[in-house]
Amino acid sequence: MIDIIQVAFVLAAKFIVWIRPALPLICAAFAWLITAMLVLNIVSMVRQGAANVRKMHRIPCAGCLYATESYRLKCSVRPVEAFSEAAIGCQDFAVRMSAEVPLQAANDCGVHISNC
Repeated sequence: MIDIIQVAFVLAAKFIVWIRPALPLICAAFAWLITAMLVLNIVSMVRQGAANVRKMHRIPCAGCLYATESYRLKCSVRPVEAFSEAAIGCQDFAVRMSAEVPLQAANDCGVHISNC
């Protein structure tokens, strides 16, 4: 068993001596390959992130009449689908009269301020 290991080390040493002149070129190529893979992964990640942002901006709930500020009931018509990808094609979407008017915040009693 020890003889096999010694033969393997001798062959590896001879291979390294034989390949030594090309070793800097091989290492440089390997380093550039790793760098290129890293850059491609970053570019792919940015593209995928931009696609996700575009998809999330298609969710119409923020400008809907039925959306609320309450974390308990996000939408009074479709609470399960509210503010998710399932809400992109919502049939019950109704535009709020003024986009500048924020949603009414809930107070201590759990209803809108105008009802307390």
